[in-house]
Amino acid sequence: MIFKKIQIDRERIAGVVIFISLFVILLSVLGIRLLDVKVSNVELIDRGLYTVVTDHGSVNVSRDDILRIERTYTNAAITGAPVELDRIYTTKGFIYISSLDPFYKTGLQLINSFDFEGKLVWIPSTNNQATEVVKTASQLMNDNLKLVQPFSYAIGTPSKLSTLVFSVLFLQYLALAIGGMALVVLVFPLRMETPMSARPFMQEDSEYCSTEEALGVVAK
Repeated sequence: MIFKKIQIDRERIAGVVIFISLFVILLSVLGIRLLDVKVSNVELIDRGLYTVVTDHGSVNVSRDDILRIERTYTNAAITGAPVELDRIYTTKGFIYISSLDPFYKTGLQLINSFDFEGKLVWIPSTNNQATEVVKTASQLMNDNLKLVQPFSYAIGTPSKLSTLVFSVLFLQYLALAIGGMALVVLVFPLRMETPMSARPFMQEDSEYCSTEEALGVVAK
């Protein structure tokens, strides 16, 4: 009886934690939507100098600001047409460009000015640094990911809001982790108890058999 009460309390607590985690995740998604800065245009000012027009104003991007370029390819949900999605990491935030955007040609011109081979992931060349020559391509990729991590926010985001963006993302990841742990606690004890529930039936069968044997002996 005590075990059943503890089990019920555990299920209730895990359920409450899951609902709270889902609520926090929903709030974080809404917060990210509100804090998101959209790019409306990309313009070429001069050779190697571009202006990214956002909801919060224009941001100039030069060749020295580019840290990483990522290319992904997918299909449109309705038409099935091929769509290219590119993300450009800079020291002023990242730029997200789709082949469906009206300013895609200018953004592609910016990408092609660095990535001549059309790689899926482009990072700055480190051949000039003698200490980096011995590193493999995967090590260079990991080092570059650590380098661009502080700039993982949309370009045009005010510096005061960038900290808030990272806080909201951290809260979302924390809610996912806690909710997942609560779900594991809620599900796995039930699976572990299923084979134990058959023991009383086995005991009843053995007692029933023993009574039948006793009756048979008496009858003889």
